[in-house]
Amino acid sequence: MIRPAMGLNRGMRLRSRARAVVLVLAATAILAAGCGRSGYDYVENDDETVFLKIPEDWQVVSEGNVDFAITPDGNYPQILPGEDVLAWRAQFDAAPDTNSLDYVAGFVEVQPVDRRMRSQLNLAEFFPIDLESAAGEIEVVRHDLVSAGDISGHRIAWKQLTPDGRTIMGDRLVLTNSLNSVVYTVGLGCTVGCYNANATAIDEVMRTFTVED
Repeated sequence: MIRPAMGLNRGMRLRSRARAVVLVLAATAILAAGCGRSGYDYVENDDETVFLKIPEDWQVVSEGNVDFAITPDGNYPQILPGEDVLAWRAQFDAAPDTNSLDYVAGFVEVQPVDRRMRSQLNLAEFFPIDLESAAGEIEVVRHDLVSAGDISGHRIAWKQLTPDGRTIMGDRLVLTNSLNSVVYTVGLGCTVGCYNANATAIDEVMRTFTVED
């Protein structure tokens, strides 16, 4: 069964890269104002200057470059001088060994946009639901506009009925800069009961996602 928040783009192809991408998952939780453990670890990518916090009992299950870019034809991008068009992704999971919808699974991704596509970039396409016709099996439960400096976009959460009759919750943050040159995405999901039980942690993950200048 496919986890609800694990896939950003259909047709993604994975390929190893010789250039290492720096992912720092702190071995110990960050100290909070000198008063003990915070209960969270940082997931960071120094190359892309992004980070967020996840609960310290969650685990990063994969990370690195992914061979997929936003291009006019959906295939390999046109490489332009001085540009790196490979996306970076880290996937994390509250229970990576079970592959169960009853545990939160999520990802953070940084995806450069091919220059030929920037003028027509549509952030709605980065959500796995049709925002204009979502009805019946899908219920949008929140839609927030998010902005911080040059970065802006949407956070949308929704309920969705699976073919086997279970109700899952998806929560996704999709942002871009004023040039539409990069798309930043954070997504999480699990069953409704799981989501409600972990709502505080999920909000903290979303709230702490940061793109540094």
